[in-house]
Amino acid sequence: MNGMRPRQCLLVVVVLALLAGSDASASAQDRAERVRLPFPAYDGTLTPYTFALGYPLLTLVYDTLLWRDAGGVPRPWLARSVTRTDGGRQLTVRLRDGVRWHDGRPLTAADVAFTFGYVADRYHPRFTPQLEDVRRVRATGRLTAVIELKRASAGFEDQPLADLPILPRHRWQGLAPGRAAPGGRALGSGPYRLVRAGPARGYVLRANGGYFRGTPRVREIRVPIIGDAEETYEALRVRQADMLPLNLPEPVAGELGRTLGIALARGDSYTGTMLVLNVRKAPFSSRAARRAVGAALDVDRIARRAAPAVAADEGFIHPSSRWSTHEQLQRSEPDAARAGRVLGTTPVRVLAPANDPVRLEAGREVVLALQQSGAQATLVRRSPAQLERALGADGARPDFEAAIATIPPLVSYDPNGLTRLFGSDPRRAPLNASGYESGAFDEIAQRVASATDERARRSATRELVRLLANDVPAIPLFFSRGNFAYRPSVYDGWTYVEGAGILDKRSFLGTAAAGGGAAAAEDPALPAPADDDGGGGGRLVNIISLVILAVVVIFGLLALRQRLADRRP
Repeated sequence: MNGMRPRQCLLVVVVLALLAGSDASASAQDRAERVRLPFPAYDGTLTPYTFALGYPLLTLVYDTLLWRDAGGVPRPWLARSVTRTDGGRQLTVRLRDGVRWHDGRPLTAADVAFTFGYVADRYHPRFTPQLEDVRRVRATGRLTAVIELKRASAGFEDQPLADLPILPRHRWQGLAPGRAAPGGRALGSGPYRLVRAGPARGYVLRANGGYFRGTPRVREIRVPIIGDAEETYEALRVRQADMLPLNLPEPVAGELGRTLGIALARGDSYTGTMLVLNVRKAPFSSRAARRAVGAALDVDRIARRAAPAVAADEGFIHPSSRWSTHEQLQRSEPDAARAGRVLGTTPVRVLAPANDPVRLEAGREVVLALQQSGAQATLVRRSPAQLERALGADGARPDFEAAIATIPPLVSYDPNGLTRLFGSDPRRAPLNASGYESGAFDEIAQRVASATDERARRSATRELVRLLANDVPAIPLFFSRGNFAYRPSVYDGWTYVEGAGILDKRSFLGTAAAGGGAAAAEDPALPAPADDDGGGGGRLVNIISLVILAVVVIFGLLALRQRLADRRP
């Protein structure tokens, strides 16, 4: 600012400060009228018995007794407190007063008791196995429920208490056996009401102004259905989406992160990738063949090639999980020739999801490693539905030798989740695609489930992951890094939950409410509705206009000063 007087300098500083403040408010919004986040498939009416992929959306409509905090640890939510007695076999749940269902009726302990009984009687592949230790649940008061367990279950606070949605008894009781859920829209107690659901137009969720933890900071969430990954990325680029609820591959995340106005939230993701081996038939009915494949794979190399990720050389539990054993279980230097010697000329098809670039690349790396060892391996792309059928979903006959599949994040939250992947009882192990059966596994898994203290549970978990590394029904490959893209100019209140990401009800609540403090008493003022481009384009135009106006004003003042100086005698 050479040549300017102090008053002129002050003018410029004030204008620039105003511009900086305008830009900051436009680029970091902690409240929004609307947020659009595309979802890859229509997921039914978002009830606990009709969803498939949309659990994060479901939990915006329904609540659980506990809910994981940003560190992934279960904390009181619907419950005000949960206390254990009788050696850990009895839990007393005291509910918060004033919680209401979306139709205005109060949520009580009778709803809690009904939910546990309903889910125990009507099998659900995710929730029913979590209740195997429950003897009975009874409401002992309007806001008090007592859960009696067959044995102390150290993981009970996480699953089911922080995972099982509580159902409204007045809507679900008396439902005919053949019906999956009541008719009409989903009715919950959560921070959002489902106001529209359809395969063509997706979902619309509106803020529950009477939510017991305060009115959500985003008034409306729109969820368009976009099945193609590239179209999803493009929707964010062109301001037709405000956040992507997808764990993005690193190259895509890096590209979007360099785009003007797009930010990335990064962290640990407990969702992993594994190579499942079909132990029901040759060649992988032989443990020697399964071990040979494991010896041929360099999981560090596969993690680097498929995506920057954490190699799963410690097994099926993420190394950042509190239940990780921190013990390396896979070879650091692969035996390149062993698989070829053992498998010989036996053809091995490695199935991989055609619409998932990260797991497709993992399949390529597995096939390449096997081919280099001399084995006859080929990569076979399958649509998600085809892959599910090949793995035996919904009673289909399993038809595969090896396949790239998902390690569910629940395994890293609670090691009892390993039972659902590899247990011998089909009702307790709905995700057992490998066909693995082991009495030794079942015995150790029972000790994991019944351990009364963390030390005993950690010891049993170590035995369990060692046994899996020895028997090799599947080979854990890696855990992708969590990459979630969003536009802070539309909404910047996202909370990254350890292992899960940012599509979480905590992201839409105030700091105190999300953290378990006092809920807000009133509905705070929200900005006016944004335009169809999400508001980012309009704000950018306004900022540019202000910049131009400021420049014009400054130079106009300077020119006027010069003219006045020229007229002086």
